[in-house]
Amino acid sequence: MEQWANIINSALLGTGKKVADAGTLSNVLQQAADNISAATASDREEHFLQLASLIYNFRQSGTQPVKANAAPLAVCRPETKPYCSPAANRVLQQVLDTDSIQLLQLWLEYCTQKGFLMQPDILPVMLDRGWRNKSLRTFIAAAGGYRAEWLGQLNPDWNFSRVAESLEERWQNGATAQRVEALKELRASDPPAARSWLQQTWAKESASVRAELLSVFGQPADPEDLEWLEYLLNDKSKQVRETAVQLLKKIPGSSLHELYWQVLESSVQVDADGNIHLSLPENINEDVFRSGIEKLSSDSKISDETHILYQLFSFVHPSRWEKYFGKNTREMIRLFLFDKVLQPFVPALVLAITWFEDKQRALSFMLESSTFYIELIPILPPDLQQHFAEVSFDQDPAAVIGYVAAIEDEWSLPLCERILKYAATQPYSYNQQFMSNVIRQIPVGIMAKLDEIAPTASYHTGYWNNIKVHLGKLLQAKSQIQSL
Repeated sequence: MEQWANIINSALLGTGKKVADAGTLSNVLQQAADNISAATASDREEHFLQLASLIYNFRQSGTQPVKANAAPLAVCRPETKPYCSPAANRVLQQVLDTDSIQLLQLWLEYCTQKGFLMQPDILPVMLDRGWRNKSLRTFIAAAGGYRAEWLGQLNPDWNFSRVAESLEERWQNGATAQRVEALKELRASDPPAARSWLQQTWAKESASVRAELLSVFGQPADPEDLEWLEYLLNDKSKQVRETAVQLLKKIPGSSLHELYWQVLESSVQVDADGNIHLSLPENINEDVFRSGIEKLSSDSKISDETHILYQLFSFVHPSRWEKYFGKNTREMIRLFLFDKVLQPFVPALVLAITWFEDKQRALSFMLESSTFYIELIPILPPDLQQHFAEVSFDQDPAAVIGYVAAIEDEWSLPLCERILKYAATQPYSYNQQFMSNVIRQIPVGIMAKLDEIAPTASYHTGYWNNIKVHLGKLLQAKSQIQSL
């Protein structure tokens, strides 16, 4: 339209250089344009804006609406499970107010275990929480029902909310988070079947999803995976290759494990008098270093040779030393503890025990060593984890707290009280977020002790009191969940 081009030119040049020309307008618009020009009370800028508005709206009046070709959205399927009670919904609101992911997961676990669904009005909020926190997605999908799945069609951020009743259905049709959880569950009960599932769909998965699904195979590592994992060392994806390397390091008998052992076997020699000598061979297969073993020490007090040997000791299964020295578990551990050549590598032996999750040797080591190695806590028998954590707490409180925070069971009241008393002395490290992250482990019974726990430094009192108020809200919400 020529008139609109004139308007654009006037806007670009300014009304001082080019006044908008209304002379070429059609008869339909000419009278309105003349009325605008005749208004002596308006300046030329206002005349321009009014004329531009007139022509713009005239152009728009001829625009045809866009026709949508989208198919109408299907009606949501009716739910087959009952909704949770109003009381449970009120507890959920209380949990959401605490902003604790751990408490939210605890409530969702209650909901799914009882076979209930969330109330429909809370679904958008919960789906947003799931979008921000992957750990909640499987639970939200299960407790969201068909309505959550239906809403997922309207928002790409919610497309994890697919309903999957059976384990196989979750694997075949679920979102990535659901498939990971399904694979973990099957892996725990039937490792060969889990491997078969992943191998069947392997070619269809993206590289990132392959690596994420493959990482499940380290929980726990299975020698039956060996042949396939060796094959994956040549995968096109760097993520997949790196994941396969980490898994192979956890399997005694793998090519990497045997490569490390060959170097150590050549390095550790026993003479005719039974004395142990340690010397790294001159020529080491470069595959050792390509697998992640560092060549250079970052500590000036530790030689490069010792640094390499320490790493290799950490990734070789302790049973190899029993066979090599011809000793049982107790004798092998005592050899490391008391032989001057092997003593510096005792921490590496501990790392090897934890790396291979060797529960039997972890307990044997604890019984033989006068030094408590906190790293062993997670692989001790459940009934001993908290006991040793409490016994060794003063040795390194921060490290003990770090390990017991990963324990799934609730802490005992004595252990919890010691942790909170230490937290009161370090309130900036063990703040409200920390309490939210470990609320599953904190027993509700500690509420009776909270008033007795105070910081030693007076300047921490105000901050710690805020943390205690937050912890009180968390414990109250947890208590409400447990009473449902």
